[in-house]
Order: sequence, then structure tokens, then C-alpha cells
Amino acid sequence: MLTLVLADSELETVPGEIAGHPCCVTYARRRGRAPRDTLLDSTVHHPALKRLSDGQRRGRPDLVHFFLLTALDSLLNLEGGLRVAVHTRNGRIIRVRPDTRLPKNQSRFVSLMEQLFQKGQVPPAGEPLMTMSEGTVGDLLRDLGASKVVVFSPRGDRVDLRRRFSRVRGRDIACVVGGFPDGDFTSPVYGLADEVLSISGSELKVWTVAAEILVNFRK
Repeated sequence: MLTLVLADSELETVPGEIAGHPCCVTYARRRGRAPRDTLLDSTVHHPALKRLSDGQRRGRPDLVHFFLLTALDSLLNLEGGLRVAVHTRNGRIIRVRPDTRLPKNQSRFVSLMEQLFQKGQVPPAGEPLMTMSEGTVGDLLRDLGASKVVVFSPRGDRVDLRRRFSRVRGRDIACVVGGFPDGDFTSPVYGLADEVLSISGSELKVWTVAAEILVNFRK
């Protein structure tokens, strides 16, 4: 079993310090919501992000969307060999049921995430497909109970993934991928890892790393 964890993902609702910015107010009014109930998105909130620390990397729900689509639509998931979880900037953990079918449309995905932040689960009533709780990456990894934790980073050891995964066949492995557009992890993931690996000498897109892990683990 493989558990794919997206850590330090830049998924959050509009923070209070910029909720009154014109671009946040206009966007929220257009959607019939309060500014703080909308998802922070660099595409529409770019002028306000300049006021935030780390503003250049925040507000990237698209990365989470592409990551989840890649994971949930993978053959490994369809065959029952995958668990998926997302850790966010402000210490939230999202667990996603394997049979979840996410909307392909970005706007519908944003609305779904806003509902998740507001209600704590999707759908709000009945058996949840996604749940949200508070916790750190360390809390999540301990709860998963994987026998091996692998963090993927350009600073890791360059390896042939198929060969490396063949050594741990039959074991529960947790692979941690960064959910941010640039920079490095802000959570202490390196101290939680049994291995830090790289599949390229340069930074790759989140979904590219996820796809390489999924295909090579299955093979």
C-alpha cells in the first residue's frame, strides 16, 4: 500500500489581514460569500498577496486540484493500492476517500474546498468523501503508521524509483510531496523521513512527481 501525502500545500481561506482588500471584497461579493469564506487564490487575489508573508507562494488551490486528480484517477488507486492525504499551510489535514470523484472544473473544485473548510467534511451530511481536521504532518504520518516514510525533494538522493520501490515490496510506504510552487518545506518533514529522494536535479511540478511515484510504485 502506498500513501501519497501532499505536505505544506498552499490551500487556505482568505486570511483576516487582507479580507478587506478591494480584490478580496469584490471577488467574494460576486460569489455571494463573505471574503473569509472564500479560498485564497493567487489568480484573483494577487494584489492582496503582496501584503502577506510568503505571499509569492500562497493561494495555490490549483496545485492541490491537479495533485488529487492525478492520484485519484491513477491505476494504483483504481486497483485499491493507494491512500491520499493533504496537509495545508495552517495545520489542516484533509483525508480523501479513494472512490472520490473530483470535479475537473477548477471553479467547482474551489467551491468544494470552501465547503470543506466551512463544514469539515464533504458532503456536509452522510458518509463523507473528504474530511478535514487539525494536525501537523507528523501527526498525519504517525496516524498512518507506514513502515517507511520517503520525502521527495530536489535536495534528496537521485535514484531509480522502480528499483528503489522493488526493495520495499509488500510494505506500507508513505511518500511526501511538497504542495507549494517554489521554495522548500516549512514543516520539519526531513526529520520525519527515513529517506529523502530526488527524481530530478531540478524542481518539478507537483503532479509530475506524483505521477512518477504512482507509476513506478505500481510497477
